[in-house]
Amino acid sequence: MSRFCLMALAIIFTAGSLAAQAPPKVKVLILTGVNNHKWRETTPELRAILEQTGRFEVRVNEEVRGNTSLTFAPYDVLLLNYNDMKLTAGPWWDEKARNAMLDFVRKGKGLVSYHAANNAFWGWEKYDKMIGGTWRENASHSPYHTYTVKFVDLDSPITKGLSPTFTETDELYHGLTLQPNIHILATAYDDPHNCGRNGKGCGSGKDEPLIWTLSYGKGRVFQTALGHDVKAMQSLGFQMTLVRGTEWAATGQVTIPAPPTMN
Repeated sequence: MSRFCLMALAIIFTAGSLAAQAPPKVKVLILTGVNNHKWRETTPELRAILEQTGRFEVRVNEEVRGNTSLTFAPYDVLLLNYNDMKLTAGPWWDEKARNAMLDFVRKGKGLVSYHAANNAFWGWEKYDKMIGGTWRENASHSPYHTYTVKFVDLDSPITKGLSPTFTETDELYHGLTLQPNIHILATAYDDPHNCGRNGKGCGSGKDEPLIWTLSYGKGRVFQTALGHDVKAMQSLGFQMTLVRGTEWAATGQVTIPAPPTMN
């Protein structure tokens, strides 16, 4: 992660914390180890973005197979950097680990689905309902490019006080299978003239949802489709929505202050 963004996040959170005693740190467990994206590069970046705020204590689990509710019990929120789509080698999650994750959220804790995690677990209907939006048969993305992310709800605890827009250089997912109960926080216009080689893989010509929340049982779920790679993770907009979304998923509140601007 860029030194500038790390320093900005640290300064923002420290300034807010001076006004009041800092709350106990939110305990985050990143679940990874399988992905068709470069999880070995993005996982340390996720950890650094979260820990630099001073608000989170983060651990990483690369072997989720065999995990139980006891494994997850010490944590406030699980962060998924996992995707088994179109891969031929595990380690795959077993039924025990899957059910432990469902129970964790249903009973009142938090879940963060990061980027390609919404591609995971094809055919598992409960997962689709839990994270609210998934990459299934009709999904695609336009070529990696620079675009504007627009908040459609600036009254959410996650977005309150943030700039109305920010610039992202990233993939732009479209055609996701969305559940009816999601609350969309941010979208981006997917330019139909932005196409890949031979005019294929063009944008949808629509405002596509990229960040949203929903409830699952007594728990809270935050999903961001942003952050394809380390380069895309450098924008302050991505970082601020990630840290504030993770805190909200864990606690239902957001104490991390908003920066003056995100561009």
